[in-house]
Amino acid sequence: MTETNAIASIHVLADETLGGIKREYVEVDRKAEVGEKIVIVEKADWDDWFGIGEIFTVDRTYHTEDGDVYCDDASSVHNVNGLIHLSEYHVLEPTDIVHIDGPDGTERYELTDRKAEVGEKVMYVNESGESYGIVTEVIAVGAGVVDVVEYEEPSGAVVVGMSHDRYRVLVPVEAEADEPQPADLIDVVSNLAARVGRLHDEIDTLHKDNRTLGEELARLKEQPKNEACAPIDAPLVFVQRKIGDVFDVYQDGKRLRGIKRIHIDAAMGEVTTHDIEFVSGATEEERP
Repeated sequence: MTETNAIASIHVLADETLGGIKREYVEVDRKAEVGEKIVIVEKADWDDWFGIGEIFTVDRTYHTEDGDVYCDDASSVHNVNGLIHLSEYHVLEPTDIVHIDGPDGTERYELTDRKAEVGEKVMYVNESGESYGIVTEVIAVGAGVVDVVEYEEPSGAVVVGMSHDRYRVLVPVEAEADEPQPADLIDVVSNLAARVGRLHDEIDTLHKDNRTLGEELARLKEQPKNEACAPIDAPLVFVQRKIGDVFDVYQDGKRLRGIKRIHIDAAMGEVTTHDIEFVSGATEEERP
């Protein structure tokens, strides 16, 4: 049975060189060699029976050395020799990650070439790196060998130890849930949209504040001009805080600055009356 992780292009296949233990393979876009596994990623001839995702083992390579290969299992009436073009496949390269069944389900381990410690899981391998796929546990570590929990091989041999160059340590791989996960694209877009919205509101608020400040500054700049140039139709109000003091001149509620004298013109032969409001005292009770 083949398991595939389409996102990472990882395939989990039984590895016969490890006694059928499931091993992870990764897709690589290159020319395949005899004996390697390949996976179909494109189809040049839709008359072939196999489809995308089908896995084969390379039996022969094409004589032109252009990357085309022959796989007997891919042969059919329309493709007698099982020819597969380079553009149709990716090579499946084995990784050091294997899947081992345990009491809590299948667990992932990395085959590591190093000296084992007591309590670690190990797997015997021969000079070619092949194994029966039997996992055991180290109970003692010596200078040149490790003692392991006794087990029997398919050949009938009982194994109680192995030299340091004849095993691989199985190091547990962290579960995917414990590993840092890439952010979901929808969440990323949603968060960015929210941030853009908040920034837009902040910019809009700053723009309004700047406009308000600008209007206030313009009003303050024009205020002296308004005070000095009050409407001529408004009555003049003379305010003297203390008797004998100088008086302030107000018009339309604004104090006029720089006024040293008031000149009232009347037409010749006309009687003109001018009302001048004179207020004395700082408070209403002090005024006459």
